[in-house]
Amino acid sequence: MAAFGQQLSPLRRYVGPKRLAALAGALAALAHPPFGFLPGLFGYGLLLYVLNGDLGPKPLRRAFAVGFWAGFVYFLISCFWVAEAFLVDAETFGWMAPFAVMILPAMIAFFWGLFGVVYARFAPKSGVKSLMCFAVWFCAFEMIRGWIFTGFPWNPAGASWMAGSAMSQMAALVGVYGLSLITVMAFASIAIIKPAQGLKGYRPVMVAAGALLVCFAFGQYRLIRTEITPSDTSVRLVQTNIGQEAKWTESEFSRIVRDYVAMTKAKPKYAKWSATGADYGRRPDIVIWPEGALPASAEELFSASSWTSEVFARLLEPDQTLMMGVYRSDLDKGGNMVWRNTMLVIQQKAHETRIVAAYDKFKLVPFGEFLPFENLLTKIGFKNLVNIGDGFTPGDRTKTMTVEGIPSFLPLICYEGLFPALDQSNYSFGKPDKRPQWIVNISNDAWFGPTSGPVQHLNLSAYRAIEQGLPMVRSTPTGISVVVDPLGRVIPSTKLGVGYAGYIDVMIPKVVKLTVYGKFYVIYVIFITIFSLILLPYNTLLRPVKKTS
Repeated sequence: MAAFGQQLSPLRRYVGPKRLAALAGALAALAHPPFGFLPGLFGYGLLLYVLNGDLGPKPLRRAFAVGFWAGFVYFLISCFWVAEAFLVDAETFGWMAPFAVMILPAMIAFFWGLFGVVYARFAPKSGVKSLMCFAVWFCAFEMIRGWIFTGFPWNPAGASWMAGSAMSQMAALVGVYGLSLITVMAFASIAIIKPAQGLKGYRPVMVAAGALLVCFAFGQYRLIRTEITPSDTSVRLVQTNIGQEAKWTESEFSRIVRDYVAMTKAKPKYAKWSATGADYGRRPDIVIWPEGALPASAEELFSASSWTSEVFARLLEPDQTLMMGVYRSDLDKGGNMVWRNTMLVIQQKAHETRIVAAYDKFKLVPFGEFLPFENLLTKIGFKNLVNIGDGFTPGDRTKTMTVEGIPSFLPLICYEGLFPALDQSNYSFGKPDKRPQWIVNISNDAWFGPTSGPVQHLNLSAYRAIEQGLPMVRSTPTGISVVVDPLGRVIPSTKLGVGYAGYIDVMIPKVVKLTVYGKFYVIYVIFITIFSLILLPYNTLLRPVKKTS
């Protein structure tokens, strides 16, 4: 038995595998920002130890329970902020909050339970092969979790490392899921130590420590050697600190509009990182308002009979661009009227204010923007948090947008910032001119309230900058609004924190060289899939052959 197991054996006798699994999930969850308890990553080692132990007369059922309880506690800690969204309109949705806090972790934990079953059925229960099976299959199920049923890739193991840190730079090579594989394998190695074999028995941990050291060294080298320089394009982030509960109060509407207009027209206030003396008086080329900035549809805002249409007509200066989040009606391919969550691009050209481009959100939030299993859940009283028609309808897949007068950009609305490689374009071979120059991420983190949600949401979104080597400009109504450089670091003096009202001007950082992950991200998905399938038949085919030969 491993040293790790010897230390835990007395505890296991009294605590039981399901409780140890719950502890493992809690430890792993606390490794994520804002908690930052990185020793909690050894929770993956504890989970491996539990799965390698005696699971009783019904091992597959127990293995599912072990995986489920680890996942349930992990996501309970990671996603407790979901209750805040239901308390915004407590009279209507408050009763759903306790159910949401329990149901969401339970639904996601189902994937961890299935992983436990696969591991218990097919993996050897000791040695390096067990570690490989554990890490590869765990990360394969995490990838499935981030994809199936629209996906919910919140807090994969690799995102335990703060975006912009040395360890996070590995995402430029292998993406956040590849970093998850390295992280889980390294910290789970403690579960297969065999002290009876002397120094040889500690070899897995030594190799794991060496791998982490190499990753850290690579990250440090990348941080030191990559020069981040400002471009010639300036952008203003506007954060009015208007909470979600205020947005649906009709009397607040005119005040909200005035706040956004005042900050849009205010004198320049540049972050020192990017500005020279000549820049300080320059008005920004682009102004960004967050998702759902104004509590009205695009049709209402720009109607000729609406007073707001006159506001927009006088809002911008010549050749200035506004990007803003808004909801709007549209016709789907069948000619039916639907609602879209949209990023509008508005420009002032030749004394005329025009909507020049629109991006409709592709990845919608389950329960927030649409209701999964609608026929069943509506019968028991569930409804969308966003009470607009029957919910939103997704647009076309995310891709680079090109608008005259500004650098090409990749639009991501809120939840979409969680998804690696949401843009499926290939910029590797003969298409460098098609590569976006920056990421525009508008979000509505007012739903999270003052919880861990905004911090984790920013951390997860910043990994998209690292993976693609692109700067990211992120705007939210209540925080956290920031400019992130292509290495995932927040540009100094650009952070508008939770609960802060204000604006900041900054020169958008230039892109860095296209990352390895940006070139070959499909290969990593194929690799993990093939590797998982190769490992699966090990116990059922290869080992029986060896025994009979």
